[in-house]
Amino acid sequence: MHYSMATLAAIIVLAAPVSAQDVNVGTLAQRRVDNQEVNNGTNPTLLTTSAGIQYTYNDIRGGFSSGMWEAFVGVPFGSRKQFQFQVTVPYADSALNDDFGLGDVSLKFVHVVDVNASRGIAYTAEVFLDTADRPDLGNGQEVLEFSAFYAKFLPGGNIFAPAWVQTVGLDGKGSNGQDINRTTIDFYYVPKLANPKFFMAFDPALSYDWKTDKAFASLQTTFGMLTGKFAGGDSQIFIKPGIYAGGDRPLDFSVQVGFKILGF
Repeated sequence: MHYSMATLAAIIVLAAPVSAQDVNVGTLAQRRVDNQEVNNGTNPTLLTTSAGIQYTYNDIRGGFSSGMWEAFVGVPFGSRKQFQFQVTVPYADSALNDDFGLGDVSLKFVHVVDVNASRGIAYTAEVFLDTADRPDLGNGQEVLEFSAFYAKFLPGGNIFAPAWVQTVGLDGKGSNGQDINRTTIDFYYVPKLANPKFFMAFDPALSYDWKTDKAFASLQTTFGMLTGKFAGGDSQIFIKPGIYAGGDRPLDFSVQVGFKILGF
């Protein structure tokens, strides 16, 4: 495990000044949550305190599989809660070894830059630290993932938020011999359901690896249900199946299940 100067520089970038637009962000975001019964977490521009645990099963091509537990906590801050910091701790096995161990801990920063009645603009920066217990459980180096998205608030309460995501390794090929440089374009969409107790989200995406010249498509669909007050917040359970397409796809399918608390 090590922490390079590149990691420190990436974390420093996460500190952003409060602008005059931040007041607008907080006011409009709070106005939107006041108009619905519970913040279910599907609006990417509405930041709130969150914590949860989730498990992901990956069906890897060739008859292999892997699994990962993740525990996470997110805390908003700023004059109008326009920023958020999140820590995620993974505990995983791999296709090579079914013994579980610590994976790469990540630190994520979110900044909602501007919001109005019809759209929101935000970016995220996430650093995956080189903390894995074994080479097969991590990236073998620190990795920076940057994303930017534009959320369009559609009539009827639906949300369309396409995003660009860039994932790069900060130490060349790292200890695993993998040079990481991937681009993902996703097309996140949230339909407004008639029953506010339930929620859905669709996340189709296209991914391209610049180092291996491989590309694939994926679709992840979230089905969730609010489960009432818990520990001072609003709890929910969810399941997120995923399917993958293309000759270079890394997985055949995946399933994630989890429990989350928001707004405590």
